[in-house]
Amino acid sequence: MSNIYAALEIGTTRTVLAIGEAKSGERLRVTSHAEIPSTGVRKSQILDISQATTSIRSVLREIEKKQGANGDSLDLSNVFLVVNGQHVKADPYQGTAQVSDGRVTEADIEEVRNSSRLMALPRERELLDIVDQSYELDGLAGISSPKGMSGRVLKLDTLQIHADANRINNARTAAGGVHLEIREPLFSMTCAADAVLSAHDKRNGALVIDLGGGSTGYAVYADGYLVSANVIGVGGDHVTNDIAYAFQTTQSQAEDLKRLESNAIVGGERGASPRVQLTGSSPLMEARAISRRALDTVVNLRLKELFTIIRNELEDQDLTHKLNAGVVITGGGAAQRGIDALIQREFGLPVRTGYPSEVDGFDQTTEAASFASIAGALLYAHRNYEEKSIFKKILKGLFN
Repeated sequence: MSNIYAALEIGTTRTVLAIGEAKSGERLRVTSHAEIPSTGVRKSQILDISQATTSIRSVLREIEKKQGANGDSLDLSNVFLVVNGQHVKADPYQGTAQVSDGRVTEADIEEVRNSSRLMALPRERELLDIVDQSYELDGLAGISSPKGMSGRVLKLDTLQIHADANRINNARTAAGGVHLEIREPLFSMTCAADAVLSAHDKRNGALVIDLGGGSTGYAVYADGYLVSANVIGVGGDHVTNDIAYAFQTTQSQAEDLKRLESNAIVGGERGASPRVQLTGSSPLMEARAISRRALDTVVNLRLKELFTIIRNELEDQDLTHKLNAGVVITGGGAAQRGIDALIQREFGLPVRTGYPSEVDGFDQTTEAASFASIAGALLYAHRNYEEKSIFKKILKGLFN
């Protein structure tokens, strides 16, 4: 019997719902997914719960139509929520334990792990995840497995990921409006990384950059575990706004210019016309042309600013030299022309687009990179909740 899971993402630009299915011990496959433009959301923050509920209801109906076309009906009861936005923080915390008899035992390891779970969070914060990193024994750091080693004081470094509790509760309320329960909130960056990085990537050091609509997140892996993560409040919407302001266009025109005409590298589109034609946005506005080079410059400047912020943060943490597996880009912004070349220039590292390689059901296209976080959430559910179905699956032929 297959286990079935669902994941929901209420983003700045879109609301996504995906269904994954797998038998015990088998690879997960995404059987259906749907997305619609988000309403009532800005910068990954719900500003109108009724509108957000409407978006969730609409994307749920799209899933129901797809399931119905296959002769199946899934009575959805709860989902895993992908959480993103600048309110998500990742703070280091170290647990400490005294080694009982001078040689580290399983009991000592359990004690230090329990100690590492004692970080106090303010009431307005909700814990999303605790990532165990490496151990330290009497000042010797970087230990992966301390069992049997001699010493007196054992420490465990962790990364504690937490978010604004009110924002998560608002998502719970919005989902509750269509009788959905949020089973567990998950950090979008760790989800994306799990979907696109191999164990080899994580050991050798990799930077995952998720280019979203309202924000951009990053996660750094080295020696097999997450060592740093953050969300920057700059996303694709900022590029669109810059274009609209610079060329006095509507938001819709600016979005089309960004997606269809612009390049992150100035002059990167060889052989392209030096002018980009714009139709009038109203009967009173005449058609006109703008400089392609000027368009590329606007896009380039905003993206360079974003990558400079990320690079400076990594340099401050002395992490850039650990990224031997390079940079992996995900999110809707991965489709931007020239984005890989710009990142390679800014970081001096090899760059590739991140496809959900650990999950079947998404083709290896640039669009698939925008589903990395949702695929990772389904993967988490499959690995941690196997044999605990979150649906009632109705037999084929009953959905008419």
